[in-house]
Amino acid sequence: MSESTRFSQRVMPHSRKMFAVAYRFLQRPEEAEDALQDVMVKLWQIRDTLPPDKDLLPFLLVTVRNHCIDKLRARQTIDSNMEVSNIADIDDGESPADIDDLVEEKDRLRHLLGLIPHLPPDQQTVLKLRAIDELTTEEIAKRMNIQPDNARQLLSRARRKLRELAQKQGLI
Repeated sequence: MSESTRFSQRVMPHSRKMFAVAYRFLQRPEEAEDALQDVMVKLWQIRDTLPPDKDLLPFLLVTVRNHCIDKLRARQTIDSNMEVSNIADIDDGESPADIDDLVEEKDRLRHLLGLIPHLPPDQQTVLKLRAIDELTTEEIAKRMNIQPDNARQLLSRARRKLRELAQKQGLI
């Protein structure tokens, strides 16, 4: 049996579950497909060291999860850098005090964004869906496959935790 056939027989039956994990994290089918393809390439490169069949599925799912977390962190870094770089778009008519306030506000926002990874994953997700994707709690509940009351509770907990962390850091 060729290496590619053996690899396909061991890994490909789990591709749907792997895609589901990627989609749950990235929330975009195209990104989930790209992430899955990246993981498949990595798995091919380490095919000789893959765990035995009975331990393969958990390994595959953790590998996909970790890759998606890395992609989300990279996306967050890019988003934060874009927010800060928008300071260059200030009109010439603004006074220096206004510019100082804007720079301070952008700095505070960047620090707040840096606190989000300290929240539990489900709170990070619900906060992102609400604040960035601007979904309603009902839409969040549907997307996360939970009850609307649970979505509201998660959102409330995420905001409270973020506020506590920001207060500890002196941001608010």
